[in-house]
Amino acid sequence: METFSIRFIISEYAKELFACLQAKGKNSFDCGMERLADAANEVYHLLSFVLEKDKVFLLSHKEYELTASERETFLTCFERRKNGEPLAYIVGRKEFYGYDFFVDNSTLIPRPDTEILVDEAIKFYHYQKDNETASEKTCAISNFQIVDLGTGTGCILLSVLKECGKACGVGIDINPKAVELARKNAENLALHEKCAFFTADFTDTNFSEKLEREILHTAKIDCLISNPPYIPDYEYEILDKGVKGYEPKTALVSGNSLAGIQGLYHAEKILALGEKILRKGGLILLEHGYDQGLALRELCSSYAFFEIKTLYDFGNNARALYAIKS
Repeated sequence: METFSIRFIISEYAKELFACLQAKGKNSFDCGMERLADAANEVYHLLSFVLEKDKVFLLSHKEYELTASERETFLTCFERRKNGEPLAYIVGRKEFYGYDFFVDNSTLIPRPDTEILVDEAIKFYHYQKDNETASEKTCAISNFQIVDLGTGTGCILLSVLKECGKACGVGIDINPKAVELARKNAENLALHEKCAFFTADFTDTNFSEKLEREILHTAKIDCLISNPPYIPDYEYEILDKGVKGYEPKTALVSGNSLAGIQGLYHAEKILALGEKILRKGGLILLEHGYDQGLALRELCSSYAFFEIKTLYDFGNNARALYAIKS
């Protein structure tokens, strides 16, 4: 009889997981699997979580046989994954921009395509620093101020702060559990002194006044960044169960803008807010759906912005709005 070793688990359970998720019709975006090697990698992640060991240990101890309790825990986690629950929710962590973030079902799972927002914010930060005047440099320069709306895990804001030494920021989320999680991630990344997180609904009529008065203390910011809800209601109904069944609907779905554009209600609120809180020459970065680029550029042009353009993700899909406050 085959022992329940690491070697056996990787060989047999990867095949089972791959066949199961492929049979359910999940695409690579939703299940993260295009090849059997992807399934094997997920099984490694599950084993790392269960055994509290890194992949180096697993690779060098393939004959290690799981104890009865370890086996039970692994099989429970494996069944959850087979049923379509995202791996990140099972292990409670997800890598984003090279950093490790705690995640739970109060937030969206960070995805690689969102990293383009971080890239652009970092480029903008360095451009500003490279163009400071001599007097500003002598005066120890004021911090580069960022506001992240719908912060979730805090992964966007915190990744920027890790890469930009003199940046600081504020993260806002409607979900108090997400705010608690973002604070935990800030502590874990030793960034708690460079940022603060607040629970608020940024679509609320009085939000901008409260933000300026109570949080920003009337200071203008350098960068407004957001991965807001942008999926129209009708698209939500046809989402894969791995997304619809586990990730929070409030972080996914948005209504129509005043212009009647589906899925851009939150985006329009952010553009209006950007007019008020961004300094002249400040940057707004706003993630959107692959088919919303033109509509959002047109919407943005009715506000006080210029250099309006669409950024493309790693799959060459339209993914984010870039605009400068005029």
